[in-house]
Amino acid sequence: MMRILFYGDSNTWGYNAMTGMRFPNRFTKQIQNAYPEDEILEEGLCGRTLCHSDPYCFEERNGLKTVSMVLKTHEPVDLVVVILGTNDAKRAYGTNALTSLEKGMDLFMHEAMDPDNFKRSLKAPRFLIVTPPKMHKDYALCERTKIQFGQEGFDMLEQSAMPLKKMADKWQCDFLDLEDIRAGKLDAIHLDEEGHCQVAEKLIKKLGEYR
Repeated sequence: MMRILFYGDSNTWGYNAMTGMRFPNRFTKQIQNAYPEDEILEEGLCGRTLCHSDPYCFEERNGLKTVSMVLKTHEPVDLVVVILGTNDAKRAYGTNALTSLEKGMDLFMHEAMDPDNFKRSLKAPRFLIVTPPKMHKDYALCERTKIQFGQEGFDMLEQSAMPLKKMADKWQCDFLDLEDIRAGKLDAIHLDEEGHCQVAEKLIKKLGEYR
């Protein structure tokens, strides 16, 4: 049995762009069905970033500032799956793959791997860094996404693998590239049902390596 914590944003939460509610069959639930002996801990929060504080949202949206609290809340944990980066691609932050994903993940992992987060555990958990889903290629059809993310955000998520793999290597974490998995067409940033199935398939296969 493993206790697996998924720390992510609205796609981990299971946001359905059609209804604003959660997909019942989101990828974390599919993983739970595939590994019923494991305990899947869902920590998805809409709007969560790696390291940026949105001036229009509460501070808890900044993943860097809450990861220690979350890890201590669920201690002990065997594996932490980090799927963040989509919201860091917003134009408001003026970021790119280097400054937001590489440096952001570096700061995040420094905080997440603080031994104080695991002082009641027999051993520290392993970490798995996962690239965020890419935006749908027709993102410009959604005016809100076009304004919030634009071409800069699209390009940043297209280039997410290299900086995140670099940080996974630095912090001796596992890494999974979602490769060509994209968000649904409706708003271009949230997974649709098919996308959740694709993410689940990749993660189920990856998690099989820990058995």
